[in-house]
Amino acid sequence: MVLNIGVIGAGVWGKNHIRVISEIGSANLIRVADLEENSLNGLSKTFKIDVTKDYKDILNDSEIEAVSICTPASTHYKIIKDALEAGKHVLVEKPLALNSKDGEELVELAKDKGRILMVGHIFRFNPGVLRLKEEIKKGTFGKIYFMYGSRMGLMTPRPDCGVIFDFALHDIDTFCFLLDDLPIEVNRVSNSYTRSKFEDVGFVTLKFKGNILANVGVSWLSPVKVRELWLVGEKKSAKLDYLTQELEIFDRGIEERFEERYESFGAFKLITRQGDDYKPRIENKEPLKEEILHFIDCVINNKKPIVDGKVGVEIIKILERVIEK
Repeated sequence: MVLNIGVIGAGVWGKNHIRVISEIGSANLIRVADLEENSLNGLSKTFKIDVTKDYKDILNDSEIEAVSICTPASTHYKIIKDALEAGKHVLVEKPLALNSKDGEELVELAKDKGRILMVGHIFRFNPGVLRLKEEIKKGTFGKIYFMYGSRMGLMTPRPDCGVIFDFALHDIDTFCFLLDDLPIEVNRVSNSYTRSKFEDVGFVTLKFKGNILANVGVSWLSPVKVRELWLVGEKKSAKLDYLTQELEIFDRGIEERFEERYESFGAFKLITRQGDDYKPRIENKEPLKEEILHFIDCVINNKKPIVDGKVGVEIIKILERVIEK
């Protein structure tokens, strides 16, 4: 079976959706909607597809069964609502909405209409994240002490939300996914150094059951693009580079012999454990393609998505707690 799909929003990320959907055999890209006519003309020539400036042309097309929404976050609520009411299955880029109240309304609407509503929390489809979760379940790290994420880069601040809602959402969702849990405590410090009414730098700390801490630093002002996750555990630790999907596991730690006295640096070094570090082999896959394939499978086979609307709302509620601090 082939799923007929329309894409709403052909910006930078929307173009990625268009490319990936065009590459998938189980998908048929019917039409793309965007407000920029020049962008549409180029896409029409490259992908040989119908284009329109009015997304409702897609919603009114009975041939199209599902839509991928890649528009600014401030537009998500209205477009998702229109799509569900038109009977379309929906894949929407994160966040589901800019507040949990709107998100909950959309979840109920999808349920009433019997439609799939999936949110693009793409790092749940990152092979490195999935392998790290496997290692956690295997007990590779023993008790987890803390995790730290860094999501930095240089980009123009968004007009509809701050860097916490845009960047930190990914890491907060990844923390929850890896631990299969939600935080019991949240804190943050943030600031705006530009004319934006939203923060462009932020540091968020979450506390989970078992005294596990997780922290993420995010910024739109950093000159170098960084996407990293560190996990430190009782037995071993790990570093994940999201960009390369490379996972490195470290067998290093501190031996708990603090009652001893160390008369020299050499003696002090004896308290550290130095084992073998290694990099598990991870098959390099494009997370977006894995995400869209999952969405198509859920629609065709009537399955519950890994990131359904309820998960999207849960993460928004955490962000609301963070921002209210």
